[in-house]
Amino acid sequence: MPVHNEIRSLTGLRGIAALSVVIYHFHPTVGDGLTPTFFRHGYLAVDLFFVLSGFVMALNYGSMFRDGFSASAYRTFLTKRMARVYPLYLFVTTCLAAIVLLGGTTHIFSGSFPAVFTANVLMIQTWGIAPSIAHSAWSISTEWAAYLLFPLLASILLYGRKLYAALGIIGCLTGIITVSLMDSPLVLGSQTLRNGPLDLSTFDSIGPMVRCIAGFSLGLLAYRLRSITQAQDILGSPPIALAAGIAVLTATCIPRTDILLVMLFPPLIISLSLQRGLVAQILSTQAIYTLGVWSYAIYLIHGPFSILQRVLAEGLARHSIHGAGMISTSVTLAIVVTLSAIAYKAIEKPSRSLVQTLLRPRARGDLSAQATDTQALQDPARYRCPGCGSETGSVTQPRDHHGTLCGALACFTPPWLTTNFAQASAFISC
Repeated sequence: MPVHNEIRSLTGLRGIAALSVVIYHFHPTVGDGLTPTFFRHGYLAVDLFFVLSGFVMALNYGSMFRDGFSASAYRTFLTKRMARVYPLYLFVTTCLAAIVLLGGTTHIFSGSFPAVFTANVLMIQTWGIAPSIAHSAWSISTEWAAYLLFPLLASILLYGRKLYAALGIIGCLTGIITVSLMDSPLVLGSQTLRNGPLDLSTFDSIGPMVRCIAGFSLGLLAYRLRSITQAQDILGSPPIALAAGIAVLTATCIPRTDILLVMLFPPLIISLSLQRGLVAQILSTQAIYTLGVWSYAIYLIHGPFSILQRVLAEGLARHSIHGAGMISTSVTLAIVVTLSAIAYKAIEKPSRSLVQTLLRPRARGDLSAQATDTQALQDPARYRCPGCGSETGSVTQPRDHHGTLCGALACFTPPWLTTNFAQASAFISC
């Protein structure tokens, strides 16, 4: 079972991304000035989430599929991801569905509402099936598809040939550029408002899924690149790390740099993951790191509060209060962050702890098996044949008790032989 590896600067980056999405929804801007462009690019924080997710999945779970597909590893991976995303997702979706039913507004969703609710509960709504009840949940649905594909993507992009990695980069770039340039219903679906070339989120188009899988795959490829010493030396140097951060901030303030920004996300993440330089230090500070811990809840629950933000803004404007929009956004954001902290402590954290507890017996079983193999190495006389269960006094000749090599075929190679080549050679020679 993989060890959870957390990189504080990346967690902090996730917090900044969550706030960017919330401000983007709460405080829409117009014009091509520096400030409006900066905030309007907030929607790309979702693409940053996708790239971050791919990188973190590779970091924590990629090794589970290094040697190919494993049903048990796949089951463990999906169980852990469900424990991470599903409890709060189900809670928010159910609460909003109840509000819709009690308010008699089910007509705003196309099709049968029970069918819409079922698709949302299964997290498959954005697979061309139904709209999301919690609007921001469209990305959770597409990312669930990425999780299901993770063993395949990992085997190709993480552990496949260099040619496959190169083709993967080309495929990601092609997909992102294609959907950003197309205005057909295939890409847009029923979406009428598009604040940027990659602002694609409706369920009835391929745009959101391409956007997610491409970003997720770029994250996997970024992790593969990070394993190269030369890449670490270059991207991990403090000046380059600072330059990467400045480049992203600068591009965010320039109109029509959406695709460039997505391409800058992988090197930024690699640089931050090495925990060097001023940017990584800032993102690792306790306040920003804590926002990152709460980021999933912030992202998931903020949607309905846009109504509150508008009501507050209109009320303040009627009283001629200067900066009504910014004040209403700040107040609503504070409410969202507070509720997100509560949701994390009451729902997210306990559910993950429960799943870890449920998975622990299996982990203890694996450790017990490893301990038995180690004991056999330390005390050959106590070695027990894994095939028939009988004991033998010789580790280097564990199959002598079968009498013949053909009879020995019933006893498969003990696990400890895979990590002890000298004894494996002795076994082969006997």
